[in-house]
Amino acid sequence: MATIFSSNNRLFVLARLGQRQPSALVAIAVVPVMLVLMIASQVMARVLLRRFFPGDGRTIADSIAEIIGFLSIYMGLWIWLRFWIKRPFCSLGFERQRVLQRVLRGSLVGGLMVVAMAGLTMIPGASLAPGELRMKGLAAVGPGLLVLLATAVQSSAEEALFRGWLLSSIGSRYGSGIGILVSSLLFATAHLLNAPTPLAWLNLVFFGTLAAFLSLAEGGLWGACAWHTVWNWVEGGLLGMVVDRSLNPGLLVSIRTKGPDLITGGAFGPEGGVAVTAVLLIGIGLIVVRTR
Repeated sequence: MATIFSSNNRLFVLARLGQRQPSALVAIAVVPVMLVLMIASQVMARVLLRRFFPGDGRTIADSIAEIIGFLSIYMGLWIWLRFWIKRPFCSLGFERQRVLQRVLRGSLVGGLMVVAMAGLTMIPGASLAPGELRMKGLAAVGPGLLVLLATAVQSSAEEALFRGWLLSSIGSRYGSGIGILVSSLLFATAHLLNAPTPLAWLNLVFFGTLAAFLSLAEGGLWGACAWHTVWNWVEGGLLGMVVDRSLNPGLLVSIRTKGPDLITGGAFGPEGGVAVTAVLLIGIGLIVVRTR
């Protein structure tokens, strides 16, 4: 466990490179500023793009708008780090060593966890509808890859903000336990606009905790970004499960679970059920065991 909780964890060492070390309040205040910037950029982009992509093209417009919105988080963090904190953007955990290895490992872990989660939620029963690939053929590949790109940008931006910035800034000054707790709670709170149920909100806390553990175990963000991306895309984009109350046509199949809301998550989707709780807690436990 020394790797995760050590004050000399690589993420914390990188955070101390800055000439200015932010207090906890400053570190936390950066988060809503970046989120407001993201929302404003995304809304403006969506309004403009829908003029060029009417009707069925709205899915493309929304994906491009999502990319633009979350790219603003990268830009905002770069400006903040460059001109105030005085440290490079790569110090958020984007160093160049073993990038492919870490991305592949994070992707594999994310894929296995989503498959396990989907299997558990389907135990009480589920209906399977043909996916977009079967319905539209190769015409579905382009939009599917665009959704994957948007998911990668969105997931990685969230990791950069909540783990690369918040976790490392607070953990480097106040200890990793405080950093994990604060970053996980704020990560879950930032998703309140999706109207999560109490269990879904708790699962978001566990999701943030697992991402924090992955980041600290690696000493960087590549693996956590890949894990987060694969989890989100496989769940909604590939398997077509309900995500944050939104029905998603999956590329391979569209899964609609049936059974007790406590297990399946009901209208909110799997994140509102204990199947996700179990998978996330098992994942956290395995990381602790492996890094002990």
